[in-house]
Amino acid sequence: MQVNSKLEREFVLRNYETDFLQRIRPSAILGYFQETAGQHSEEMGMGFAKLAQEGYFWVLSKIYVEIDRRPKFMDKVRVATWPHTPNKAIFERSFSLADEQGIAMRAFSRWCILKENGRIVPTSLVEKPQMDFLDEKSVAFDDWHIPSVAQNGSPDFSLRIANSEYDLNRHVNNIKYADYIFNCFSVLELEERQLRSFQIHYVRQSHEGDVLTFYRQEIAPGVFAIEGFKNASETVISARVCFARR
Repeated sequence: MQVNSKLEREFVLRNYETDFLQRIRPSAILGYFQETAGQHSEEMGMGFAKLAQEGYFWVLSKIYVEIDRRPKFMDKVRVATWPHTPNKAIFERSFSLADEQGIAMRAFSRWCILKENGRIVPTSLVEKPQMDFLDEKSVAFDDWHIPSVAQNGSPDFSLRIANSEYDLNRHVNNIKYADYIFNCFSVLELEERQLRSFQIHYVRQSHEGDVLTFYRQEIAPGVFAIEGFKNASETVISARVCFARR
């Protein structure tokens, strides 16, 4: 059975998905993308239950989100997603988010399928759907290098992981890290700056009891590198956030 190359879903932005200015939160953006990609994976025959039968599960490796504007509370948005031709180990997927004015955000992501022991499953071992993979990406982006950030002084944000951070794979849900990253900035900073893009690289999983500490460094005017550490030793995520002044 031929599967549609692209899937679209509508969402109405709810109050708890917005920040103190009623703008969509970065974690909600990732949540919409995750929900839409998950539904499309189900239609492709590569959903959570199907992979679990083989002892496999999806993980998001990297994502870049480019922002023209941020919809607000009660706005209706339409999210579209489509996968690209897989390479040896990586599944790439594009996203767009549109409001009544047109495309408001574009994103490009990289995913892997892991075994229960944490090893990457080659794409050649995964049954592919009957579909036309689309080559056109939502945004042209290949700058995946993020500078390391030293653990100097007190962290800009920290927390101890508890059950509320978990997803169905029993580790911290990837969308949670967006909240952690932006908790490295004050209300005033987020009020005075306009978010233009953010990217997150997921390096290691975090589990209940882990203490995460996050440090930020301004690497160019309005551009910040952020690194999250687990138990003060291992890097969990690295991120880059780009602002424009209002």
